[in-house]
Amino acid sequence: METLLHNKWIWGCVALLILEEVIRRGKPALKGAFGEAIVSWLLSHLPKDQYKVIHNIMLKTERGTSQVDHVVVSIYGIFVIEVKNYNGWIIGTENSSLWTQIIYKKKSHFKNPIHQNFGHVKAIEALLRDETIPIFPIVTFAGDAKLKVTVQTAKVVKYGDLNDTIKGLSTEKVMDESRMNDIEKLLQTSNVDSVQNRKMHVKTINEKKDKIKAGICPCCGGKLVERNGKYGKFIGCSNYPKCRYTEKLQ
Repeated sequence: METLLHNKWIWGCVALLILEEVIRRGKPALKGAFGEAIVSWLLSHLPKDQYKVIHNIMLKTERGTSQVDHVVVSIYGIFVIEVKNYNGWIIGTENSSLWTQIIYKKKSHFKNPIHQNFGHVKAIEALLRDETIPIFPIVTFAGDAKLKVTVQTAKVVKYGDLNDTIKGLSTEKVMDESRMNDIEKLLQTSNVDSVQNRKMHVKTINEKKDKIKAGICPCCGGKLVERNGKYGKFIGCSNYPKCRYTEKLQ
């Protein structure tokens, strides 16, 4: 039996390495799918009597919907996981609006994933309405990313360190197994992911993109202007500081 389990683990690790290479070489959509598949596989190895894993759920919010990659409900708290698939050097801080990816001296910018995950946490908080349950946001990078990020309280890790990070964040039991199962059921039944809602989610994203292309801030309707930042040029709202919307320069 031990030999069988050992062999399964070895083959799992081999598959993991193959998937990582696919992520490194693949197209963005393919990279995203495989990246989340790797994280799903890793999370499946958490002790099932202590951790319940929910993948890819969509929750209603005041502004529309919030698409959450992974939620782990545990007797130790709730862990909200945002998966990113980037290669190269990743540079950023906890509070910066944009992070920078550097590959062979070529720089590109993307939104701070900590801020993105904060929205997911707020959606879950609004659903639970229980301040006694701690919620831990985690950003994990799949692929060949070299993390050069400066954070104080947020957790940003490579996917290989994800499970250890989850186990290390909280070792104090905050709920019993019955409550854990109830929260898992609540999240599952609150999942509004459907063909119709997914189309609406995509429509909202496309409308936002159309506004950006037209030079209109999707948050307040102000004018988008080019600005210079610490890590290069980016697009920002002319109504700053009242509106802090930013977008990477294409």
